Amino acid sequence: MKAIRFHNYGDSGVLKYEDVPIPEIGPPEVLIKVRAAGVNPVDWKIREGFLQSFLPYQLPLIPGWDVAGTIASAGALVTRFNAGDQVFSRPDISRNGAYAEYIAVRTDEVAPAPGSIPLEHAAGIPLAALTAWMALFDKADLRAGQSVLIHAASGGVGMFAVQLAKLVLLC
Repeated sequence: MKAIRFHNYGDSGVLKYEDVPIPEIGPPEVLIKVRAAGVNPVDWKIREGFLQSFLPYQLPLIPGWDVAGTIASAGALVTRFNAGDQVFSRPDISRNGAYAEYIAVRTDEVAPAPGSIPLEHAAGIPLAALTAWMALFDKADLRAGQSVLIHAASGGVGMFAVQLAKLVLLC
């Protein structure tokens, strides 16, 4: 398969379009045929080496941790998904990412893709939506009947924060 990887940290010039083996999957994993990969600030921060002390990678590395695509195959323990299912995911950031034709992902990191939007749009949802959810509900413990002020709601996380807060607060 083709993939974009980097063999050393640096600016965008370190990215290489290369042939690499299709990832093997374990029993609790699925192999996703990538239709689209989201691009997030964490991608360039990792590529430039800013997170080396937090995320020590063995290079070369395939970046890109927002993905949407179709299940190509499923591991022996997988019961939730079948080949052909359309899914999206924010895969484990400590593993290879989605700037490739295929990505191996644990099933607890995968969800059915919304049928109302193209996969190219679904690929931009996971990281921003999960960040907004965690901030509002896991950390701030926002509940119906409360109020929240969301600054900078024009970015991905802020946009999802407004929508999620409205959904919960009006229920």
